Amino acid sequence: MPTVFSEVFSLDYEAAPNLLVGRWLTNVPDHTLHPPQQELLSAALQNSRCRFWLLDMRTQNEFSLALLDWLKELLAEQVVMVLGSPVFLACVASESHRDEIDSIGTETLLRQQAQHEFYPYFFNNEEAAREWLAESQSHEHSPPRR
Repeated sequence: MPTVFSEVFSLDYEAAPNLLVGRWLTNVPDHTLHPPQQELLSAALQNSRCRFWLLDMRTQNEFSLALLDWLKELLAEQVVMVLGSPVFLACVASESHRDEIDSIGTETLLRQQAQHEFYPYFFNNEEAAREWLAESQSHEHSPPRR
């Protein structure tokens, strides 16, 4: 059963596929899009340092640059430092966001994050995201940095 942290975000751990699944429940303004970072890390730690995350943002009417900033500045290095590497993050977005997702800025961010062994990728359907995360679980794990 998902844990709802607010009216706008829920988080659940699915043991069988070993996934941490976060979902925005409603459309939110750009500045409130950030998911609760400490809760995400805490849930990952409580579930065998889960390094496979699915974030469903299909309820968002607009693609948020705030999400990219959050991935870049707040999340990548801290998550890898706490959980170990690699960490895989599948963001499921609406097809209407395809132009922004395919932009040079997003592509640059994805490449930069890969240097930290943090791999965020965008999908327009959840099934493809789940398949990618399942395939990613065969990558060799490195322990957290001390």
